[in-house]
Amino acid sequence: MSQFASPMTILMVEDNALQRRQIEAQLQALGHRIISASNGQEALERMEVARPDLVIMDAVMPSMDGFKACEMMKANPATAGIPILVLTALSRDAKDRSYAAGADDFLRKPANTMLLQVRVQTHLRIRALALQAGTPAPARPKVLVVSASSLVRSQVQNHYGKDQATFIEAQGESQARAQIMTHRPDLMVLDTELLEGSAQTLAVAVHQSEELRDMPILLLYTPGELETWSRLQEPVADALEKPLVAPETRRRVSLLARMAHLQKLVQALSGRQPSS
Repeated sequence: MSQFASPMTILMVEDNALQRRQIEAQLQALGHRIISASNGQEALERMEVARPDLVIMDAVMPSMDGFKACEMMKANPATAGIPILVLTALSRDAKDRSYAAGADDFLRKPANTMLLQVRVQTHLRIRALALQAGTPAPARPKVLVVSASSLVRSQVQNHYGKDQATFIEAQGESQARAQIMTHRPDLMVLDTELLEGSAQTLAVAVHQSEELRDMPILLLYTPGELETWSRLQEPVADALEKPLVAPETRRRVSLLARMAHLQKLVQALSGRQPSS
């Protein structure tokens, strides 16, 4: 993933001091500035003084909970464009309530460190690109789906919408490399299960390529597999656990499609040759 020109600002809204320190420790390696608030009302007040680039929001807090704070932030034109990631231990309908309140993303506590880091980095990357490129019209992305499973390949396309993107398929590493060189996709959805070759080798090769390193990768994994990817988190822009569920698949692919589109616009504005 591309480096940031300067550290971004994260507002962490969490009433539990111990959990706040734990989350800060998970994010410390990213090098961004972290400011904090202990409830929703305090978060709104902090945002009037310091405009963060990302809000990490707990759900259950005194004075004002995270759901109400999300609604108020998104209702304010000055803060509506700031992404909000709800991070909560609540399980019952918490995800639906978060998205209904306007949140951009959702993770359950305790969050896997790699997953939290890649989500934070991707939202901050999109925020940085959007500040440069403005609010462009959506584009039809080219999406490479790499999986040994025909079911997974079909699910990704059906969940996102076959008419919303140009989909390219590959079953293994060598076929994926050939498809990349032929079609120059905007993003890659990469299953850990391939017919041949290694998903990790492919992800690292893309990241290390000067031409391809800006291409976002969405990793599809099964429970327990993320730990083997933790040392390789840099090549991955997001990760999604299998079995796939339509709303979350659509949300994750849409996020990376937006990032890829913004990257192209910023490259064009700066006179750089797009990587795809």
